[in-house]
Amino acid sequence: MKRILFLAAAVAAFSAPAFAQQIVAQSNYVNRNAQAQLPQVSITVRADFVLFSVRYSTATRAVDAREQELTKMFQTVTQRVQRNADGITIEVGQPGNSAALETATMKEVIVRTQNDQSYIDLVIKADVRPNDTFQTIRSRVEKFVADTPLNGRVEPVIGDSQFLGIADPKKHRDTLVKAIAEDVKMMQASFSGPVQVSLTGMQQRTVTRPIGPLDLEIYIPYSMDVKSGSGE
Repeated sequence: MKRILFLAAAVAAFSAPAFAQQIVAQSNYVNRNAQAQLPQVSITVRADFVLFSVRYSTATRAVDAREQELTKMFQTVTQRVQRNADGITIEVGQPGNSAALETATMKEVIVRTQNDQSYIDLVIKADVRPNDTFQTIRSRVEKFVADTPLNGRVEPVIGDSQFLGIADPKKHRDTLVKAIAEDVKMMQASFSGPVQVSLTGMQQRTVTRPIGPLDLEIYIPYSMDVKSGSGE
C-alpha cells in the first residue's frame, strides 16, 4: 500500500454528517510540492480514527433481485455494527461525502450502473486504540468485512484509499496557536533593537497532513514578517 503525505481536507457530508466536525487526511498519496509552503511551527498528533471505504456490489441479472440482495446486505451490515463492540462504526457514501445510516434510504443508497451491476458504498470508521498500528486497524476492518455474511451474489471490495482523522480539531488549534505565540516571543528576543513581528493568515482553518502511519501534522498556513531596528 502506498504511504502517507497529503494535504488534508475537511469531511463534508451530504446529509446529517456525523463526521462534519472532524478532520481527515488522505494517507495514500504524496504531494511533494506543498513542502515549501509549510510554516515553521506545527504540532504532531496521533490520529483518533481511520476511515476505510467498502463497496458491496452484485451482478445478478434482474434489477429487482439485485436491489433485494443489496437491501438485505445493508440490513446485515447495519445489524452487525449495532452489535459490534470493536470500535467500528459505519456511514453511507464515501469518505468526504457520507451520511449517518439512520438518515439514508435504500433508494438513495443503491447505485445502478449501465453494465447490469448495482452497488452500495459504505464508510467504515475504526477507532485508533492506544497500542494500535495501522496494520492492526486494517486487519480489524478486514475481519469485520470478512465476517459479515454475504447475500446472493453480493461481493465486498475495500477501497485502496484510507483517511486518518482527528475528532477534536479545535483542541489542537488552541495548542497550535500557543506554540506560534511562543515562536513570536523567541523571534522578538533573538534580535537587537525594536523588533516588529506580524502574522498574516492566522484566521485560516488548520491544515492536516499525515507524516506517519498513524501520525498527523497540524499547522495553520500563516506567514510571518519580522522587522528589526528602527526602520529609519
